[in-house]
Amino acid sequence: MNETEGQAVVIAPGVAESIVALAVAQVEGVAQIGSKVSQVSGGLFGVMSKNPVISGVLILEEEGSIVVELRIKVFYGYKLQEVAASVRATAADALLAQACIEIDRVNITIDGIIFGA
Repeated sequence: MNETEGQAVVIAPGVAESIVALAVAQVEGVAQIGSKVSQVSGGLFGVMSKNPVISGVLILEEEGSIVVELRIKVFYGYKLQEVAASVRATAADALLAQACIEIDRVNITIDGIIFGA
């Protein structure tokens, strides 16, 4: 008999965000995930905070739906629509495969273009 039968497994938000960040970093055309201080950290407060949000990945639950918010920078020469589509698919696949979390929506903000590799 399995001792863990009937027990729930809880995954911390930071773990799920790390899964997404590691997967998205491998997408061709993605230069950077997040920035030194992400906009979601609260502007000036985020700059002054001891723990500014730097990951660029935020996972939220909105009305029973799981939403992933991503902030990325893309290398020059890549089509933004194609990179965004790859990022969406990669984020959803990674969370489903590694944490059994189904994503309802992935919102992507492209913060900039990086010239040169």
